[in-house]
Amino acid sequence: MAAYFDPLPIWYEPFEGAQLESTRFPLSAVTQRPPFMYHAWGSQNAWLRQITARNFLYLHPDTAARHGLADDDWVHVDSHHGRITVQCRLAGNVQPDTVWTWNAIGKRRGAWKLSADAPESAKGFLLNHLISDVLPRNDYANADPVTGQAAWFDLRVAIHKAEAGEVSLPQFAPLDANPAPDSPLRYGAQFRKTGR
Repeated sequence: MAAYFDPLPIWYEPFEGAQLESTRFPLSAVTQRPPFMYHAWGSQNAWLRQITARNFLYLHPDTAARHGLADDDWVHVDSHHGRITVQCRLAGNVQPDTVWTWNAIGKRRGAWKLSADAPESAKGFLLNHLISDVLPRNDYANADPVTGQAAWFDLRVAIHKAEAGEVSLPQFAPLDANPAPDSPLRYGAQFRKTGR
């Protein structure tokens, strides 16, 4: 606490990056929720879904050139915790040492009562699959040292060109659109079971 709970703004190497070889994971990965999705009632608005029904991994043209990538190429994004495979787009407003995407676009098939071929579940993705709950050495939580908030902006990744694909990876089995009344997927089921 003495080191990080300073009333003045300070910079320190994010814990994940400090525990990883910078040559193995040279890029920072940043995700940001679209403004219209800060409140849940806007996230499935039919008109807004036409604007942002899927996301891309955005990277600087210089970064793309170093990796032999062009708009709409598929890339593997690796962290110390996992891998996703997604499509990329070039954007000059992204730092050359950073990749960026919208958060909360990717949805599991069957979730939110979206159609089976909804772009959110076919090509939408989440960086969450790359973020570990613990630091690479498994010694501390992957969290802000003062607030305990998850370290969303500390993610370090590497990218590699992938074969063209049809869907982002990983993909999971679809959720049942009509779970049984006592299913834990139904809101309140746990309270009905326990009587609380």
